[in-house]
Amino acid sequence: MALSVLLVDDTAFLRSMLREILETSGSYRVIAEASDGIAALTLQPELSPDLVVSDLIMPGLDGIEMTRALVGADPGVRVVVTAAEDQLGAALEALAAGAYDFLPKPFSREMVLQILSQRPAPPPPRGGSRVEYRIHFTLAADAPLKAARARVLLARCRQVGTVLETSPEGSHPHPPDPPEVLRIRLLSSYSQEFLRDWLGGLSEVENIVLEPLPTPEEVGDAPRRNGVGSLPGGIRLRASLLDRLLGRAESAREARARLAGILGLAPVPPETADALQALDQSLSDLQTDVLAARLVPFDRMALRLRRTVEVSARAMSRQASLVLQGGGTPLDLGTLEGIATILLRLLPRIIEAGVPRSDLLRQLGRPEAGEVRITASRAGSSLTLLCETGNPSSGTEPPEIEEEVMEQVRRLGGRIGILRQDDTWRIELVAPAGVAVVRSFLCQAGGRLFAVPVGSVERAMNLDTARIRVRQGRSVWEGEPGESIPLVRCGRAPWVEAEGASLTGFPALLYRVGPQRYALALDAVLGETDVVIRPSPGNVGSREVAGTAFLSDGGLALVPDLPHLARIG
Repeated sequence: MALSVLLVDDTAFLRSMLREILETSGSYRVIAEASDGIAALTLQPELSPDLVVSDLIMPGLDGIEMTRALVGADPGVRVVVTAAEDQLGAALEALAAGAYDFLPKPFSREMVLQILSQRPAPPPPRGGSRVEYRIHFTLAADAPLKAARARVLLARCRQVGTVLETSPEGSHPHPPDPPEVLRIRLLSSYSQEFLRDWLGGLSEVENIVLEPLPTPEEVGDAPRRNGVGSLPGGIRLRASLLDRLLGRAESAREARARLAGILGLAPVPPETADALQALDQSLSDLQTDVLAARLVPFDRMALRLRRTVEVSARAMSRQASLVLQGGGTPLDLGTLEGIATILLRLLPRIIEAGVPRSDLLRQLGRPEAGEVRITASRAGSSLTLLCETGNPSSGTEPPEIEEEVMEQVRRLGGRIGILRQDDTWRIELVAPAGVAVVRSFLCQAGGRLFAVPVGSVERAMNLDTARIRVRQGRSVWEGEPGESIPLVRCGRAPWVEAEGASLTGFPALLYRVGPQRYALALDAVLGETDVVIRPSPGNVGSREVAGTAFLSDGGLALVPDLPHLARIG
């Protein structure tokens, strides 16, 4: 049976081209056309098409806002947007608004039919156990808008399970380099054969590697490899569980918001209002408890580190033990997981470079046992680790830090380096120590996503550009009588387009630094949401950025440093 389609585009030629592709295929029938988003909002409830295919840039109501309105009214509606190569930011925003997929321009018949033919997954099997899979998607080398395609693949994985982890390239809202490989860990009750066929058949997937991971019980029963791999107290499982709890709390909060919207259409009995208030409190308490459970002492990984030191030293004809100082230092469990991976790679190299062989020490009449010292300390939101050997030979060269380790440190938002003093050396690792769930405004400026904590903002507002003045080289807004509010921004100035034409107005967030008020100029305020914020060290990235926000859909946003923006204007 042919699927019904509503076409939305302000260009009649493009609507005609899509109509011809769809109707000549025999699998689709175009039941209506609309030239703008407002007309589409009127037609969709009346016609209930199987698909809505819409342009992004249209007069009046654009494709992004139309998608947000359609999906908000009916989460089951499938909207597919059309996007040109230079519209990556708009395509990502449409996907975040609820678009099911996108069609790259210029159109090809094969691509249109392949993308529109991708149906939702069937219901999961009943009573089946859930299995954790590691999935690697390789995108076609010539795939257009790769970052947007990666976000679609991530959304498809969420349709068939729970995404436990994804590579930063796939989750970043505006990655600097389009990803060619997307790495995902997925917990799913679907069979391995179904997942391989269904996910591997998605558009622009050149290759898929999908392998099941062992369960915790299988790991516990497996034979030890080098005495390290089978140690108890695995960190990853517990961090993943807490991440899933945070995600489920966010889903429950969204469901509560939808319920409140439905109840808002009719008088609500007092007991219902009390129940909603109690639900709000329970969800807040749950998030607080999960974050508290994430804070663990650094020596949580001590057993694994000690075993790694002992086994690695023996394999090199050396003797070494671990001395851990500051083991009670608290940090986030997710950060601990990343640091454990880094240290397990570093320790063998530190031993090789800084602990002499036992036979040489024996010949010199010196104690054969060496030490590896790790000192942990926390200052504010930063954790500092110092790794050194207790008695290195004079003049020994420190180990070379592998690029893979450097990349892992960067992913944590940290830095690593070698400190030299006289003839000795030690390795310093600095990383963010904690996270927090913060209600934030999700905003767009200069093609990037930003999360601005609600508590830092006095109010959101729309600024009329007719009241903008330039004084002493700085733009100000004549807001209230007798007050000039300096304008600050992230990226380009949104009130002036590239060709110099002035806009009539733009959104902004009003905030204070001391007695002075400032207006943060933006392209769009997308709404409020709870985000998990991880602070950034002061020397990482732009000084305008205070941290990274993890969104509920797996994406990332930047947290602007509002006081710093006020200083630089």
